[in-house]
Amino acid sequence: MKLSIYQISHPIIKIVLTKIDYKNQEFNYKYIGFLFIYEIFRKCININRIYIKQIKKIKYFDTMNNSEKYFILTNLSYTYDLISDITTILPDINIIQINYNSISNIEHSIKNLKIESTKDKVFILEKITKNENILNLVKYLKHKKKIDTQNINISCIMIYEETLNKIGNQYPELKVYTTKILDNNN
Repeated sequence: MKLSIYQISHPIIKIVLTKIDYKNQEFNYKYIGFLFIYEIFRKCININRIYIKQIKKIKYFDTMNNSEKYFILTNLSYTYDLISDITTILPDINIIQINYNSISNIEHSIKNLKIESTKDKVFILEKITKNENILNLVKYLKHKKKIDTQNINISCIMIYEETLNKIGNQYPELKVYTTKILDNNN
C-alpha cells in the first residue's frame, strides 16, 4: 500500500503560499490554517441530518456524528495561530497539547487520553514537518494506544520530501495532508 498524500489546492492557500520565502519570512498562519483545516475536515467529518416534523413543514438541521470523536494533536506553542479559531466552526473537536520530541514527552502528554481505536480520528498538526520526530508519535499511538494507522492523519502546511519518504517507508497506510512538498535542497 502506498502513502496517501492529499495536496490541498484551495485557491487562496495557493496565492498565499506563492508569496512565502521559506527561510527568512514568517507569515500570518491564522487564515491559511483556518482554510487548511477546513479543507481537511470537510471530507472527514460525518454529518447526521436530523428532521423535525412541524405542523405545516419539516425542519432539519445537521450535526456531527456523536459516535466519532476528532482529535488534533499538536504543539500549541508552534501552531496556536493555525487553530485559534477552529473551535468556532468545530466546537466538538478535541485539541490536545503534545510535545513529541521524545517518547517520554509523548507519554506524559497523552497517557490519560481516551481514544477509541476504531471510531476516533486523530490529526497530527504541524506548520512545517522537517524531521521524523512525528514518527515517534505515530509509533506511540499505534503500539501503546492501539490506534489503527488508517485513523491517524498527518496534517502540515509544508513537508520536506525526505521526511515524507521516511513516513511512507514506515507507515504507508497513513494519510498526509499538505499544501506543499519542499525539496530538501531548499
